[in-house]
Parts: sequence; structure tokens; C-alpha cells
Amino acid sequence: MGMGWRILRREAALISALCLVAADCWAGQAAAGPLPVAPPAGPQADATPGPPRPEARPQAEDTLGPLPPLQGHRGDEIYSLDIPDEDVIQRYMEGLLAQRRDWLQAVLSRSRRYRLVIAAEVADRGLPRELRFLPAVESGFQTHAVSPRGAVGLWQLMRNTASPYGLRMDQWMDERRDFMRSTEASLQKLQDNFDQFGDWPLALAAYNCGAGRLAGVLSRNPDSDFWALRKKGVLPRETAAFVPMFLAITRILSYPGRYGLDAGWDPSSDWARIPLEACVDLRLLSRESGVPLDVLASSNAELNFPMTPPASYQYVLKVPQEYEQAVKDTLAAAVVPLMEFNIHVVKSGDTLSGMAQKYHVTVDMILQFNPRLTPRALQIGSKVMIPMAPPRSEG
Repeated sequence: MGMGWRILRREAALISALCLVAADCWAGQAAAGPLPVAPPAGPQADATPGPPRPEARPQAEDTLGPLPPLQGHRGDEIYSLDIPDEDVIQRYMEGLLAQRRDWLQAVLSRSRRYRLVIAAEVADRGLPRELRFLPAVESGFQTHAVSPRGAVGLWQLMRNTASPYGLRMDQWMDERRDFMRSTEASLQKLQDNFDQFGDWPLALAAYNCGAGRLAGVLSRNPDSDFWALRKKGVLPRETAAFVPMFLAITRILSYPGRYGLDAGWDPSSDWARIPLEACVDLRLLSRESGVPLDVLASSNAELNFPMTPPASYQYVLKVPQEYEQAVKDTLAAAVVPLMEFNIHVVKSGDTLSGMAQKYHVTVDMILQFNPRLTPRALQIGSKVMIPMAPPRSEG
């Protein structure tokens, strides 16, 4: 998946010549945020499969079982995923805490917004709860992260990976940036990997390098688990680092107070989902409801424009729960227009592609709002509704 191995390529050896944690500085761009590392050498140990699947879905973060203390309280460390006593994991932990503490704090702070959603989905599927920290390695918990290979979102999904899991990627949206939908797809992918390979280290390795590639490695090295493959040096270098790095980050973020990080006492965000019956311009919704535009935009980061798609999409708007009533009241007020259009009068020589270019929309978007329009037989003097949608800023 990919982005997690390009931001830390420049740092020198941390603990010993065996442990390299290389890094790119945060560029302040949407693509910045994950944590790549070069794999340290050393002997490895076996790992065991994950836990059985529970039945019921918890309703709140504090009902997900015996959660670790977030602050500095002492006690046994409790994990649902087997974390072997491996030197490589400890070396990664020491390197991160020595050189990337600010990065860890930033990731921990960003994760709070999505904690309830991801933790509840993990619990609902009966998966190891430590999987909620996988976006830290993949994207630094940034919805707009994009890797050089084209992986997108919190979970860094490639297009060919996301499509079989039902994520929509078209002119209106890219659901790889939808923190709810991408979480569902990614956790299902991880479950499928576990079902295929039989343990979580191999499932995580397949998430990184691809199930087909890992299956090929295993076919040449039968009866080997992840740690044995790593010791043999037959895994892709990135994948050999990915699993121990994820386990190192999991140990730190599960007990942040013990490592000098500020977990904060503010509760995680609760989210409201509001079905829409029509296309809504987020700028107008913000103006009329008082909800900050950046809240609406970041909560619905999958949108390619500051507007929701047509009614046929049955789009569901996501807002933090404290803004739910303000949005619902605004949507219920029929006198408030929540979509603006340009009216283009067709002139000689006009084409749909020319209109799309002029107004910074796509031909498909024009056709969706003008279902009776015949592209090859535009009538001079006829009126075409053009949604007002400036392209999303690259900055």
C-alpha cells in the first residue's frame, strides 16, 4: 500500500548500525505523513494467528474490551494481536522515540478524530484492535495522502485494490478518501488476507506487497511464517520492514503516556450521517448553517468538488455530532437554495467539452444536470445548467 515508506528516507542510523530509520521531512503537503524505514537486520521469532471473532458491535469506545490506559498509568500491557519479543521491534521503538517523537505526537493527535469509527468497525469484525493503528504507518492519519504510486487515503488503497471492495472513484468522488468507507474496505481486505494466509503478520505483509506477490514467496518457501521469511531475506525490503514497524508503532500508540506522548483527555469524535435528497453546495451549506466550511470539507474528503453528487448517488453527508442539528435544520428549510448554477446560453460553435473546460467541470457533470441534452445536436439559444464547482485547490 504504499505511502508509508518514503517520508523517512534520509535519517542516519539511530540505535546501531543494524537499525536504520530514514526519513523525509514533513513537506506540509497532502501526500506527506507516513513513516518509511529501512529494515534492521537480526534474527526473528514466530508469530501466532489472531483472536476469535466476537458477535456484537460495541456502541462506544469504552466498550471495546480491556483497552490500554492512554496516559502514564502502570499495569500489564494488553494486546489482542500477538507481538513477539523481537529485537527488531524494540530497535524501531527506540529509533522512533529518539528521532520521530514529534511525528508520533502529530499522528496520535490526528488519529483522535477517527478513533471511534475505526475502533468500532474493528470490533464489529472481530479483528485485532491494534489494526486501528495501521493508518499511522500508511498515511500518518491523513485522508488526502497520496503516494507516488497512486495509493490514496488513510489506508493508502490503490485503485485496483479499492474497486473490488465497492469503493466509488469517479468525477464526483474518490471514496478512498472517505474515512468510513475506506476503513470498511481496508479491514475487509485484511480479513481476506488473514483467511488466505492464516496469521496476522502474513496478512499485514500481503497488505503491503500484495497477496499475489506474497503467495509467490510462500510457494518457494513452504511452511514458513513471516519471521522465517524475513530471516531468509526473501521478502521485499519494504515489506520486511513494514510489519515490525507497525508493531513498534502499535506498542507506542497503545500506551502513549508511558513514552512521554500526550494522549489528551478530550473524547474522540462522534459522527452523524445525514442522507441527502439533492445536490448540496458545501459553501452555501456552511454559510446558512454556521458550520465551518473546513469542517464540512474535511469530514467529506472524498468529494472532488465542494458539492455533493446528484440525488441518484444517495449521498450521505458526514458531520461531527455537535453540528448535526444545525445541518439538518438548514436542509429542512426549503427556502434556502443549497446549489448554485450558471446558465449557459448555447451559441454557434459551442460544444459540451468547451463548456466543461470554461466552467471547470466535467462533461458527465453537465449531462447529469441536463438529462434531456443531446451532445451532438446542441440547439443555438437553448439553456444549459452548469453547476458552479471550482476545482479543489492543490495546496
